[in-house]
Amino acid sequence: MRLFKSLFCLVTILPSLALACSFDTDCNPGSKCLKSQGAIYGVCHGGISPGNKNDKQPVTAPLDTNRTYGNTCSFDTDCGPGSKCAKENGSIKGVCLKAR
Repeated sequence: MRLFKSLFCLVTILPSLALACSFDTDCNPGSKCLKSQGAIYGVCHGGISPGNKNDKQPVTAPLDTNRTYGNTCSFDTDCGPGSKCAKENGSIKGVCLKAR
């Protein structure tokens, strides 16, 4: 019975944690799902684990020539030209987003 419960948790919970987010609830506690206008999927911003590093299917921006959108970063230089490292105040890690 215990094995069944463990397998059930792995099958139902882990796949939802490994995909790009659609809602804030898809992210770790303290993170919010940021999406481009009209996008279905976004990237987790803030909290414990920002960015695509834990995603099996990371979100991409079709017009991002750097291929860094949604990557975890510490500095703007981690994101390339036209992108910035968006971090919450006091946070060491952030997520690469298109510079506005």
